[in-house]
Amino acid sequence: MKLNVQVCLACVVACSMSPQAFASMISVNDVFNDWTHGASPVDHGTTGAWFVSGTTIQGSSNHRGSLVSDFSASGNSTFKVDTRARDNDTFGLMWGVQDLANHYRFSWAQNYGETGVGTPTQVGFDGPYDGFKIIKEVAGTSSLLFSSNTEYVQGHNYTLSVTGTNTGFDVLVQNITTAATVFNVSIADTSFTSGGVGIHEMYQGSSNVWSNFDFTAGDNSNAVPEPTSIAMWGLVGGLGLVIARRRKRMMVA
Repeated sequence: MKLNVQVCLACVVACSMSPQAFASMISVNDVFNDWTHGASPVDHGTTGAWFVSGTTIQGSSNHRGSLVSDFSASGNSTFKVDTRARDNDTFGLMWGVQDLANHYRFSWAQNYGETGVGTPTQVGFDGPYDGFKIIKEVAGTSSLLFSSNTEYVQGHNYTLSVTGTNTGFDVLVQNITTAATVFNVSIADTSFTSGGVGIHEMYQGSSNVWSNFDFTAGDNSNAVPEPTSIAMWGLVGGLGLVIARRRKRMMVA
């Protein structure tokens, strides 16, 4: 009986301390059918269309467009997706999406990218247009939060993810092909603390191959314990008193 009570105590403590989280893989059919098919956040234009191919989402030739979730992400949630870069233009993630003119995004370009500054943002070849940029767009005007001249490798597979924090967000890009971390950037900006998440690409002659859409929503690490957690701690205290009294009786006997 003593062991059972201790096991029960351990279970109660574990349950009361575990952060509440909801993790879910999102099927490509749900993404394709439920998410908003929109224009490119770079130049607000649309060319071609998205389509489902097996367990992936791709775009038609010379594609530009976006897919934005039918749910809102907030707090320390994480949006993650895998992609294979098959062309040399621009692709990336969107988050904190209010609409096409108000959101965060990153754009990653090899040969044809954006400046990430202005209204509308300028696009072109090489120089200031290429590389990796984290961008905030407010009322249609874009500003740079981070910039790197590091380009992606055509034909490589990448995991792209963004996680909300107390002060902003973290962007993580990993090269699956080489098992290397390309970017791990923390940004302090809270202009959009909640909003849709999504993907985008621009003028991808051979569209990226998108797969393994994943969303995890978890409690903020500084969250106040919920009443149920407080009640569980009360139960732990009560069980502790029962064990102490039982041991005292056994010693007296």
